[in-house]
Amino acid sequence: MAENIIVRKANSDDLKPLLALLNSPEADNGQALQGHDANTIYQSILEDSNYFQIVASSEQGLTGTLTLVIIVQMSHEGSSSALITDVICKDNDGEIAIELLKYATKLAEEYGCFKTVVHCDYQQEMTTAACKKLGFKASTDCFILS
Repeated sequence: MAENIIVRKANSDDLKPLLALLNSPEADNGQALQGHDANTIYQSILEDSNYFQIVASSEQGLTGTLTLVIIVQMSHEGSSSALITDVICKDNDGEIAIELLKYATKLAEEYGCFKTVVHCDYQQEMTTAACKKLGFKASTDCFILS
């Protein structure tokens, strides 16, 4: 693991430093939610048993984050899938990205997910390299409407 990094589920104390990370050039470059809207959305995430904000922290504060959503399905004999998105790390730190992904995939396995998908809007090279190192395979079976 990257030196002195702790990876864990986010808690209510993480909102302010999480917003600072999301407002960084690595992510939304000052465009992240603010104030009441941010608090309302964050509380709904924390209360949802299938939705996780995962963070990496050190003595310097939050150093990375990702979002994990467990999708319960009627297909695949009721198995779940996992979607990981918004992998963001200070300084494009690939080692932190790997640790975040390891934690999220372990949590997905605990939820019985038969498949884990990673989608990256931010820091694509770092996220792609981390995924390849962990054995994820690239897929073209995805269509996006945005």
